[in-house]
Amino acid sequence: MIKRIIHENASKLNCPEGLDGEALLWAVYYCEHYDKHNRRPRFEAAYAPGGIYFSRSPQIRQGYAKWGSWACCSFSNFQIMYPTAVELGYSGPPLALDKDEVAIPYVIKYINTRCLARGAKTPEEVADCYNSGTHLDKIKPEKYIVSFRGYYDRELTLLKEERNALLQRGGEPASSDSSRTQGNELPKPKPDGS
Repeated sequence: MIKRIIHENASKLNCPEGLDGEALLWAVYYCEHYDKHNRRPRFEAAYAPGGIYFSRSPQIRQGYAKWGSWACCSFSNFQIMYPTAVELGYSGPPLALDKDEVAIPYVIKYINTRCLARGAKTPEEVADCYNSGTHLDKIKPEKYIVSFRGYYDRELTLLKEERNALLQRGGEPASSDSSRTQGNELPKPKPDGS
């Protein structure tokens, strides 16, 4: 399912030449997805009463008044923040964002408007922007960026192999997808990107 969601939505990214949208979405997925250490939406205290964003934003306070702590969470295997999705046009309840197919349009819009439109041109810049809100400041989530780049490179290699195999078959999909798994079964790269 996640493979289909990523494949069908990657072309909606406004990537500059040389940046592969599908590999970018896979890198976001691998950095953010639910696993044995992260099994539910992430609560972000900065969006709750007493938090820095809560005190600054009437929209965040309204979301909290309506949905409680759910309005302070990030959702889906892409971990998009509910307040961010609302800023980008989402109008549904927070928990509905936990479905990847509901979250993906807002993930795409976020990367397009907050990252790529503001000059992110490399996987590292997109990683920085996705994790910290912008790639234009001095705050650099180095570990996240290294992991993201490792996933991006690995996925780009796999995607090139798939695309070449597809061309060799004359554009016909393989009866079984042997070059890729559903995504969850691939090993995570080491911090050095291997």
